[in-house]
Amino acid sequence: MKVDAFQHLQQIRAKFGPGIFGKIAQKLLAIALHEAGFFDIVEREVQGADIDATNIMGKKYTLEVKTTDGESIPISRENIEALKDRTKDGYLPVIAALRIQMFEDWVFANIPLGNLRPGSFPLSRLRAYRIKDIETSVCPAFEVVVNQHCSGVLAGGEHYLSQVLAQKRSERK
Repeated sequence: MKVDAFQHLQQIRAKFGPGIFGKIAQKLLAIALHEAGFFDIVEREVQGADIDATNIMGKKYTLEVKTTDGESIPISRENIEALKDRTKDGYLPVIAALRIQMFEDWVFANIPLGNLRPGSFPLSRLRAYRIKDIETSVCPAFEVVVNQHCSGVLAGGEHYLSQVLAQKRSERK
């Protein structure tokens, strides 16, 4: 991620704190998926997988979204169960992780669910399971979305992004 987007994310995290920031990053990612051409996007604020999305080829993905400053992300039993649950409907389970550091980007990884255990999961292990075509389209879109919506997020927080997502959904109909 380039300097502008990184600085905007830092401003957002400084204002809202790490917990709310994770929810904001998830909503920003859902908007970036829209911008990258995905459709049937469902972003969940509570239980279940965080985001479902379908690409232009009709491939369905379910994402568990994680942000971190460190070298690992937490994976809970609930995260694993939510991903497993969506596979029953034909979704490919994906961990989407963003390390909040200069020049780091989202990593989208299709880790076999049998290889996931609750606990701390090193980011370095995600790289072996990367889905590069998603990263290639979504990472640049994410930067644009962050830069475009930073002031709106700083003023209106999650509510602002929920409105943007609702507008994106209505545009697709």
